[in-house]
Amino acid sequence: MPARRSGRMLVLPVAAAAAIVAGVVVMVASTPQSASFGWFAYAPLSSTVFSPAGAVVIGWGTIAGAAVVVLGIAGLAFWAGWMLARSRAASGR
Repeated sequence: MPARRSGRMLVLPVAAAAAIVAGVVVMVASTPQSASFGWFAYAPLSSTVFSPAGAVVIGWGTIAGAAVVVLGIAGLAFWAGWMLARSRAASGR
């Protein structure tokens, strides 16, 4: 029975590591391509701030990938804390 228990204990870190890898892949795949058009050499002559309509700094794919990475890291942190508490309980501290 201990072999089956150790197999169950590895499900969370493997899933969390897979989530981290998947999140990084999504973030890399969804990075916006650089634009090869437009004129930006001179500042505007007025004192107003120029903000183009529809400008996106970070896309939704990047946000979703970052969220999956954060969830994976949180899952690994939870698993590490759980294992630390189990080992301390077993040693009688």
